[in-house]
Amino acid sequence: MRKYIIAVVVILMLLFSTSAVFATANPNVTIVNPVSESTIYSDNLLVSVKMTAPLSIRVSVSQEFKSVNGVNTSVSLEDYKKTESSEIESVAIGTADSFTSTNNLSFYTKKVENVKPGIYKITVETVDAEGNVIHTNTSPVEIKAKEENPANLAPVESQNTGTAQFLKNILRAIFRD
Repeated sequence: MRKYIIAVVVILMLLFSTSAVFATANPNVTIVNPVSESTIYSDNLLVSVKMTAPLSIRVSVSQEFKSVNGVNTSVSLEDYKKTESSEIESVAIGTADSFTSTNNLSFYTKKVENVKPGIYKITVETVDAEGNVIHTNTSPVEIKAKEENPANLAPVESQNTGTAQFLKNILRAIFRD
């Protein structure tokens, strides 16, 4: 009997204790752009969210830093993923936007301009009629300067065979002085 009472007390303590609640990701919400954990070479960020059910969302963007001795430092995406959440400082970029969809397929798009290189986290919260968060979708992304894009740094090799070369030869023959 004593074990039964102890078990009931423990269960009641667990049920009535205050604890942090973490909302799960909403399967009806997809952060389409930017792709989660991708690297973008730009000075702006285009956020696009797809919703496949009528619902209300709140979209926010924050820059993420690693806090070392009270100083916020930028880190790479690999280092960010390895960093403990207690060491991460978030700085909101602008204000959170709210959007309500009444359709079974809707898109929300937001352009965030003048972003600096670093880690950014897109957060999409699904909210109920009272404004309580019931689901949270997040997507970290790394922004780098346009000049660092490896596609721009690689030398362009010209194609000197086949049709392209044939057309170049014809144009040289026609316009040769």
